[in-house]
Amino acid sequence: GGHILSTGAGIARWIVLPDMQVRPANCGWGVDTKTLTAVEKYMAAHRWDGYINLGDLADLNELSTYNLDAPGRITERVDETFAACNEILDRHQAIIRKRNPRAKFVLLEGNHDYRATAYTERHPELGKALNVPINLRLKERGFEWVPCWSEGKLFRLGNAYFTHGLITSKYHASVMAARYGVPIYYGHVHSVQEYPLILHGNDKHIVGKSLGCLCKPQPYMKGAPTDWVQAFATFFVYPDGFFTEYTTKIFKHRFVGPDGVKYAP
Repeated sequence: GGHILSTGAGIARWIVLPDMQVRPANCGWGVDTKTLTAVEKYMAAHRWDGYINLGDLADLNELSTYNLDAPGRITERVDETFAACNEILDRHQAIIRKRNPRAKFVLLEGNHDYRATAYTERHPELGKALNVPINLRLKERGFEWVPCWSEGKLFRLGNAYFTHGLITSKYHASVMAARYGVPIYYGHVHSVQEYPLILHGNDKHIVGKSLGCLCKPQPYMKGAPTDWVQAFATFFVYPDGFFTEYTTKIFKHRFVGPDGVKYAP
């Protein structure tokens, strides 16, 4: 992936949004639009050098393994999903470009996004109709696409690295820190968990951290306890690659941002 820092001598400000799992309208669950509205108000209040979406932007439940051999209305539903995703990306690019037309945009490939690739292996005739970068017009948008799930690629921002996430065990943050050996930030698990891996010497610090989600809890959990939490992250990156990271947890669709201001839908 890229290695992008501020074009000036100052500190670069990046926003990082985790799993939205967008579904077509009236699907019950998916992205939490009220929470997203509050996050967008925070986005609109500041100038950003970059935007990272950690993947699983689209849910693509219609392409899950349960539906692998039933291509019937698949493309119709996927079209609706892509349309809903495009609407969000349009909005986010407009918000950020209003203050910084040169801002960078990055979209990571999650396992839900990868469902489209897996499906086309079974139904190659649907290849173009299900291609995520094409249907989200990423090239046209100027988005960098990072194939985390299919190729294991990472996105680098100074000393911080980003991936969609791989591990779902209880102590996933410690496994991620040990496996990658760099400060690694990810989504996938929908929780916020942090594990520091301390190395000998000054200013040597490795961390694994999951950054929550922006989707609603799934109805099949039926009120069972879950570690899912809505959140997003703000990264301030120095020209030498060191950074300060704030993870903002969101409850009842509202939060106080790193700027000390309250945001709500």
